[in-house]
Amino acid sequence: MKTMLLGLLMAAAGGEPPPAYVQGSSLNLRKAACKTAEVLQKLPIGTECRTQESLEGGWVRVRCGEAEGFVVGAFLGPEKPSVEKLAAEAKDPKRTLQQREESALRAATLAPEDAGLQKELATLFFERNLDAVARLKKPSLRRPFDFVCTVNEPERCLRSTSTSHVDGVKVRAEVRNELFVIAFGSAESLTVYRGRFRFDNRRFEETATIQVKGEVLEQASSLLTSVLDKALFSGASTSSDVYSRAPFGQYVLNEAELAFFRLIPSKWALLSMKAEDGIPRMRWNACLKRPYLLVFDPDIHGRVLVMIESEGESMEFLWVSAVSKHENTLRLTLADIDGEKARQETFKLPEPDGDIAYLGELACTHVFQKYPDLGGECLQGGP
Repeated sequence: MKTMLLGLLMAAAGGEPPPAYVQGSSLNLRKAACKTAEVLQKLPIGTECRTQESLEGGWVRVRCGEAEGFVVGAFLGPEKPSVEKLAAEAKDPKRTLQQREESALRAATLAPEDAGLQKELATLFFERNLDAVARLKKPSLRRPFDFVCTVNEPERCLRSTSTSHVDGVKVRAEVRNELFVIAFGSAESLTVYRGRFRFDNRRFEETATIQVKGEVLEQASSLLTSVLDKALFSGASTSSDVYSRAPFGQYVLNEAELAFFRLIPSKWALLSMKAEDGIPRMRWNACLKRPYLLVFDPDIHGRVLVMIESEGESMEFLWVSAVSKHENTLRLTLADIDGEKARQETFKLPEPDGDIAYLGELACTHVFQKYPDLGGECLQGGP
């Protein structure tokens, strides 16, 4: 392409240079010949430009209509892109998935109302991402997830858990055997999770529940163009959680922080330490016939939600926004579910020969069968 452009410049010496057309789905017109220079415009595919000067590093100075600036010359060509040619390239099995996806993106950008091109683009997008995770040798992440689903469809289960306690995001999930790809559209950002999972539905007819376990092995983000938005999320509604206004990407912990929670149980029975005989007793939920709970719930995004049950009150939900470990204690920064208030708490882990921990002054245990319960009645209408 560079040689071709130089040829164009030479052929045009002494006269108006011939037109050169943007070949990529879009091209940045920059203020200077540098990838970090200010972007003056985004030139859509098919934009006609005139080359003014060839520079080192593959850059050219161009005039496109009334605008003038610098572009990478490899993305210009002498022929105006054709929807028909690009659509044929997208279906060509001899080309790589990445090449076919790029051709489909360019074709859909030229013909944004063509529903067939949008469908082809979405299909190739997920095929290419599923193929990438199938060939993955060295994951950049190891972010496990574990949840119970009541729908016997893997895509719906992954989609529903991905939008739990998330506001303002569109989601689409695709699976192939034990591989998954989840795409998230948020404002102008596209985020993709790639990983592996197990969808255990062997007891679905008996329990109406399914255990889903897996790992996010890669995460990538890029610009969400209007064309990709339409292709990937056409008909998808934007998530809205009335209990949580946490935007996508907020409260995500790093690998070291998440590791602290993988070393402790997720569920703890709340204890009363006030018995006269000195024996702790489980605070008992007579309606549910189990103790009241403290739960640390890691999710697929790398967040940890803390849930604290209490007698006669609704459950308290808190996000862990930061955590560090000092000796036998986790120091937690907790934000309320609306993100309006934050507080500092300590979670004192059990002693080496014990099982009782403390969240602040709240005692709890991970050994549910060891202590008697306080008993009580289930009042009509709930506890």
